[in-house]
Amino acid sequence: MMRLTTYNIRYDTPVDGDWRWAQRKPYVFENLRRLNPDIFCVEEALPNQYQDLNKLIGFAHVGVPRDNGVDAGEAAAIYYDRTKFSLAEAGHQWLSPTPDEPSFYPGTGNRRVFQWAKLVEKASGRAFVAVTAHLDDGSADARVAGVRQIAAFLAAQQPGLPVFVCGDFNMAPDDPAYVAMPEDFEDSLKVAATVADPLSGTWMDDYSYVPHENPVMQRLDYVFVRDFDVVSYAVDTTVSETGKYASDHFPVTVELNFREEKHD
Repeated sequence: MMRLTTYNIRYDTPVDGDWRWAQRKPYVFENLRRLNPDIFCVEEALPNQYQDLNKLIGFAHVGVPRDNGVDAGEAAAIYYDRTKFSLAEAGHQWLSPTPDEPSFYPGTGNRRVFQWAKLVEKASGRAFVAVTAHLDDGSADARVAGVRQIAAFLAAQQPGLPVFVCGDFNMAPDDPAYVAMPEDFEDSLKVAATVADPLSGTWMDDYSYVPHENPVMQRLDYVFVRDFDVVSYAVDTTVSETGKYASDHFPVTVELNFREEKHD
């Protein structure tokens, strides 16, 4: 069984005052240590945050900043336990009509990228594909195109392998992009054997970082799977010792097993 966490760690911004990355970082790391994933994926990691995450002992990573692919902009990145997995292949595409170069989907204000990695579980020798993405927050058309681009890539370049696609999709379950997900990809929340979703969502819509009664919640963060069985799905709403959440998003952790082939 493998444990996967997807976590939008929120970009480092002075808008957050005394609760920006320097103050939040220890609690993001504490959450990751407590959740103990074999693989974790992050969104909104600016270069300084990405560099901090890269220091986590035991994890290797793939990911690029979205503005130029080198050292500017947020990264959606995949971290994997190097003692349990080996990297066979990896790459990324910008979610745009020109996917091989830093670019925008028409009419959007931010470049968007998806990162993929073909990993091999050392214990079993089984290969699978991990994908993470941060879809556009302002354009439903861009989200739909992004989902279709990821699906087309997987169908053409990585057919037949188990896959998970996770990240901040900036969509509700009734969004056209959700509907556009291929039928053979399952929403882990819907198929998990056990579910823990204490606030019925993954993002609290007020940027306060502070727990309060009757929060306005949205579900923006997802894990879609193909050819995996989902043992558990859990949204972690742990409050730090400061009384605040470590990010405006809550980490989502799923436990996965390879789906065994069925023979007639």
